[in-house]
Amino acid sequence: MESQHGSNLKNIRKKRATAQQSIVSLSCLVCIAFAAIWGFHAGSGNSRAVEAKKMSASSSVAENESSESNADSSSQAESMVDESGIDESLTDSSVTHDDADDLSDAVFIGDSRTVGLQNNCDKPKATFLCSVGMHIDTVMTDQNITLSNGNAGTVIDALGERQYGRVYINLGTNELGWPYIDTFKDYYTQLITKIQEIQPDAVIYAESILPVTASRSLQGDAINNTNVATFNQAISEVAQQTGINYLDCTSAVAGADGTLPEEASSDGIHLMSEYCDKWLNYIIDNT
Repeated sequence: MESQHGSNLKNIRKKRATAQQSIVSLSCLVCIAFAAIWGFHAGSGNSRAVEAKKMSASSSVAENESSESNADSSSQAESMVDESGIDESLTDSSVTHDDADDLSDAVFIGDSRTVGLQNNCDKPKATFLCSVGMHIDTVMTDQNITLSNGNAGTVIDALGERQYGRVYINLGTNELGWPYIDTFKDYYTQLITKIQEIQPDAVIYAESILPVTASRSLQGDAINNTNVATFNQAISEVAQQTGINYLDCTSAVAGADGTLPEEASSDGIHLMSEYCDKWLNYIIDNT
């Protein structure tokens, strides 16, 4: 009996040991499974966090790049605005037309003062029909102009070679000693009438005689500023009667006293280069 009872106890203990081992093994398996599951979720969470950080960083970079791009665009826009407003002096009325107007449609008729203008101006497209000693009474008959074919001809011959948009006349300095103003006016009227016939579409300007220096005016001959004023009045009257424009250029070159500054001329009559520029700029700005 005792032997059988002992055998039963051993069997029970073996079963208990086996059950305990099974429980331990199952617990281990559960722990391993839990650890694996936890590790998977933890890894997934970290991956999402990393991805979120990457996305956040990428968004920040994009925002920075966008801001920089906008700043560049703004800077470029400001630069374009600045460039569009460069050199405000170009809108100054004293220089604007000188740059824009090449005078390609203009012809200048005159005596030695106009020769000086031709020699000192920077408008090669302008036409000059002028000569030293040109007079109002012989301007239509003297053959002192070189024509396009190389032959000598009159101012009238030269005007007939092409059509102009503007005609400028500056005559009268050589006639300041004439005793009869009416004779001067008659010749001036004849010249304008002929020009109107040859150049029907041109705008004609009769320029005032420019003043002389105070010292030249006091030399005692006919070339003085009193006579200049008298003959300018006559030119103004002719312009009004013939329907052309009178252009008073005195203010372009005169000083505060109305005379030509001493430094403006070497002989008191003909203009130095700087004053030729003033004269030409005035013509451009006012026609």
